[in-house]
Amino acid sequence: DPEFASAHAILATVHAQLAEMGVFDPGSAYARASEAVEQALRIDPDLDTAHCALGFLKAVREYDWLGAEHEFERALELNPSGADTYDLFGRVCAGIAQYDRAIALLERASELDPLAHRIDVTTTLLRAGRIDEAIERAEAALEVEPHERTRATLGWAYFLKGWHSQGLAELERAAAMAPAALMWLAQLGEAHALAGNGERARGILRMLEDCSRELYVPSYYFAYVHTGLGESERAMDYLERAVAERAGPAYSIKGSFLLAPLRAHPRFRALLRQM
Repeated sequence: DPEFASAHAILATVHAQLAEMGVFDPGSAYARASEAVEQALRIDPDLDTAHCALGFLKAVREYDWLGAEHEFERALELNPSGADTYDLFGRVCAGIAQYDRAIALLERASELDPLAHRIDVTTTLLRAGRIDEAIERAEAALEVEPHERTRATLGWAYFLKGWHSQGLAELERAAAMAPAALMWLAQLGEAHALAGNGERARGILRMLEDCSRELYVPSYYFAYVHTGLGESERAMDYLERAVAERAGPAYSIKGSFLLAPLRAHPRFRALLRQM
């Protein structure tokens, strides 16, 4: 049904999220998402899910933070019970280091849809440095959502607590559960590097390079591993490229705990000013 506005809005959200996850090339994925959201709003200008999708696109594609906020707030005005809107709005706030606001929005998403949005709260707690709370939430989430994202989040919670062996074990499980999802492999490479396992980290770097010859691999993922290895200039090369290309979760570099070692770097601060 070409006039089914909600279908267009959901397609827009799907394409945008798959680009953010590094599954699709952002150039084509965001273009398809933009086309779909325009169709949705043409059919129904007051569709909350369309305004939510547009808000997410404004953040991840345009780095238009005020425009994104406006669209998310419009979506919530149209549907105050829109769990997905609270979740995506919260994720964007977490990405720009507005942690208290992000946690409040994500908690509301989880209240409205308890089975769908548990792990986003946990990731934001990690970003905010609330490690013990994140461990408790991640362990509880794993009982309900025993998939790779939950394991990776739990792994990082353990790792940041200083429990490196437990953290690496969970990250290894996450990468093994979803071998096609290279985000978890890249994060595993960073964790090994931070733990002093440089040879293992460089092996993962070579695996990512091999994959990039046949698949789309966001430059953001290479930045993870080089950050862990302490190769800040190389990491910044990839990170600047990722921001320019809107590759992976590049919109969220300010709030990413995985990029924390780069925050004092002049090129990193310049990148934030640019964004």
